Amino acid sequence: MKGNPIRDLTQFVTEYHDSFEFKFIDPKNLKPSELRVFGMTDEILKLIGGRPKHVKEIKISETMRKKLGSFVEDDGLWEPQYQRIVVKRSTLSSIDRYAGTLLHEVSHALSGADDVTRDFELKLTDVTGVVASEALKN
Repeated sequence: MKGNPIRDLTQFVTEYHDSFEFKFIDPKNLKPSELRVFGMTDEILKLIGGRPKHVKEIKISETMRKKLGSFVEDDGLWEPQYQRIVVKRSTLSSIDRYAGTLLHEVSHALSGADDVTRDFELKLTDVTGVVASEALKN
């Protein structure tokens, strides 16, 4: 009414995401066990035909944003504006956890869709099928 912009939920979410600062970890500073798991990145991505061209980097962060409406931090995040996947350091505790998170975020990158959408679910199903097929070949 006074000419001020209306701050809707979309704007709030954008500001929330923009205000968060990751605490990135240089792979040289990982524990040997974490480095072994992170070192499997290319092998994991080979299971789906390699790294998608538009995924320029995969970074590790000590901290992650909390899910909106929750106190739980995400394990991973696809940031299309930076063409990068960010994974939480704790996912490097096991190959299962890291591979699952990485492939989940790659599915976002490939589908361009958010969680809990039909497009994302279909892409995740495709990726899971390709991984299973590759695993069964060996």
